[in-house]
Amino acid sequence: MVVFNNTDENLNVRMTTRTPLGVKLILPSYDFPLKASAQRKMEVGVEVGAEAIPGDYQVGIVAEPYKQGVSGIQVVGGAGQDAQLTITGESAQVDINTVSPDGTPVPAMIRLHRQSGDENFEVGYSETGSLGLTVSPGSYLTQAYIAGKKMAEETFAVAVDEEKRIDLVVKTVYFEGFEVVPNYQQSTGKLVMVQVVYAVNNLLQAFPSARVNLLVNHESGPVQKTTLVNLSQLEKGKMELSYNYIPADGWRQGKYLFKLELEVGGQVYTTSAEKELNVGEAGETVTSGDGRLPPPNPGSSPVGSLNWMMVGGIAAGAAVLIIITLLLIRRRAY
Repeated sequence: MVVFNNTDENLNVRMTTRTPLGVKLILPSYDFPLKASAQRKMEVGVEVGAEAIPGDYQVGIVAEPYKQGVSGIQVVGGAGQDAQLTITGESAQVDINTVSPDGTPVPAMIRLHRQSGDENFEVGYSETGSLGLTVSPGSYLTQAYIAGKKMAEETFAVAVDEEKRIDLVVKTVYFEGFEVVPNYQQSTGKLVMVQVVYAVNNLLQAFPSARVNLLVNHESGPVQKTTLVNLSQLEKGKMELSYNYIPADGWRQGKYLFKLELEVGGQVYTTSAEKELNVGEAGETVTSGDGRLPPPNPGSSPVGSLNWMMVGGIAAGAAVLIIITLLLIRRRAY
């Protein structure tokens, strides 16, 4: 590559490159002075990394001359040159789509990363919910995002000439801030009820006929199912809800497990994580999750205050010419 300064004044030249993923153009210098009517010949190296994808590409180099003046740096022109680069090697094809639990396409952001040791290199991106790409054989991680929140991810490997389809199932409605808050009689420490606190967050669109159920499982008996709320339509957005729960047969000693279930159109759409509550022999709450409850206050009223867990081209000026030639680079197999 030869850079010319065809002006009658000394200039500085800043070099920038444009390459695809995994390819780097290496120059002996990226910022250098160039005297009036002078030229500089530079060798260009091409480095192709493991994350580069076989295919035909255009690479480019831009030379931007500038001079230091009283008022700061002044750009006085520029020129660029493109060249064809072909990366050859073994390849595979991946087709990634985001879908709802019933298989309906869902628009979402998809990111595809090549995994190499402890590092991930992004090799693909789409905002439509569909990404088709030629890739090198190896290991990959793909993720789906809606409204900036990661909704699904999957790791996978592809072999030479393999065509792989990945469906990322995204549940655009999910439970958030789910807590089971014990409420007890402070004078005796006995459990009176628990308040089930939660939010339903709908990121995408309204759904008809939605229902939230509470599943309670005591270690000595079957699961009890209680409907907490019936909705003729589940609107887009976040809805914060609570419910005061007392078992129909009263509190019993042992471990209780609580879980929320969301039905959409009569089908289970998503569930929450389980919350655990241990009740002692005398009916007092022993532990809630990983934390121990505070002792009752003897000075409070028989049914006292409640104990809450907070859930909370070219410009005018000097002409700089570039001559560049890149040979086809054969990517090494790995």
